[in-house]
Amino acid sequence: MLSAIALAITTAASLVVPVTGANATPSALHWQACGDSGAECASLSVPLDWKRPEGARITVAVTRVRAADPAKRIGTLFFNPGGPGNAARHFIRDSAPETFPAELLGRFDVVGVDPRGVGDSRPLIACRKPTSDHTRYPRSREEFDRLISYNRDLARGCREATGPLIDHVDTISAARDFDAVRSALGERQVSWIGLSYGTLLAATYARLYPERVRAAVLDGPLDHAVGSRRLVVEEAASAENVFGLFADWCASDPACALHGRDVRAEYRSLLDRAPLHADGFPAGVTADQVGFGTYGRLIFRSAWSGLAADLAAAGTNAAAFATVAPTSPAYRVITCHDLPTGDIGYTEFAARQAEMLRAGPTIRGYIEAWDVHAGCLGWPIKPANPWGSIPVRGTPPILVVAGTDDPATPHSWGVGMASQIAGSKLLTWPGVGHTAHFNDPETLRREVEYLTR
Repeated sequence: MLSAIALAITTAASLVVPVTGANATPSALHWQACGDSGAECASLSVPLDWKRPEGARITVAVTRVRAADPAKRIGTLFFNPGGPGNAARHFIRDSAPETFPAELLGRFDVVGVDPRGVGDSRPLIACRKPTSDHTRYPRSREEFDRLISYNRDLARGCREATGPLIDHVDTISAARDFDAVRSALGERQVSWIGLSYGTLLAATYARLYPERVRAAVLDGPLDHAVGSRRLVVEEAASAENVFGLFADWCASDPACALHGRDVRAEYRSLLDRAPLHADGFPAGVTADQVGFGTYGRLIFRSAWSGLAADLAAAGTNAAAFATVAPTSPAYRVITCHDLPTGDIGYTEFAARQAEMLRAGPTIRGYIEAWDVHAGCLGWPIKPANPWGSIPVRGTPPILVVAGTDDPATPHSWGVGMASQIAGSKLLTWPGVGHTAHFNDPETLRREVEYLTR
């Protein structure tokens, strides 16, 4: 198994191909049928470094489902499902009818691009050691120093495994790739659906190419202006609020497997008692796995019944949480380019950790924002797209969609993103979950109306 991983890493790092100026002309898309639902797949060659377009090249994977009603076709609709590090191909090739309303599939060619280094794009972002195999919650200066050391060793291994691509997987580079796809498609303008991190990608695209945006839905906004401290504190508060709503639901609904029990107290007890017994897993289940597994299911309201059942069973068998995996290499490397922690010392880091715990005393630090904050501490690769606002001017009105009770992207981030986009409309939906697209049919209907107007 180890030799197979090493072979994959070596192959991935070797796929950056240098070209001469004569071969650096824009590539074409050569479509082939893929999947069982009528999708088409292709790859597009793009510059490794957009500042040196005549240099080495990489490929990005592109997937398309053509408009089901060509007579009413509006154009191309780009889709990014978030992450970062999530590929679009699965959503479009394998799950288009479940992911997109029929009216969008009827009137748009829905196109996904696996961002550079991700999914079926090549080369892939890879690392030589787990991205989260060290305490993310240091309680002393010594543990803080060990965390920094671990992150630096991790980054060095990621560079060795990934090759020169590792310096160029920021969101600005990814947005330029999307425009290369637009050009290869022959489209003058495109529409967008960006979810979660995809809102950062779509907003970046709109900033770079405002005249090429027909319409854009930014659902579950990630405000690139909040900075690393606010990222942690505001997400902790929002996740704590949503856990409270989950506990309140259990108190009021007999269908909840934890009905009649003190959900907050039992959850804290599980975290304190970890590692927990899990059938088939001799090492047991860690507090990290329970915490991040819970956080990951709070974001979908439809997952709450299953989450309650698994938490109710976890005291005797926590196997449902045993497969919660560490952050992917792509997620870690891209977030450290876009959401860097910065050069902060132990005193400041400890203060932020304490502030996070005050904002989320039950959810504790088991949130994406802290994983990013701790995981990018001491990261030695220079961020290519550090914190800052994304002012957008010259587009048609863009729709920013933010939920009142979103555990991953607080409503305030939607307000912030909308304030940076001239002429945008902020649509607030009063519900629970991360993105209206996957949680609120009525708001999704309004997104469709906007895109098809």
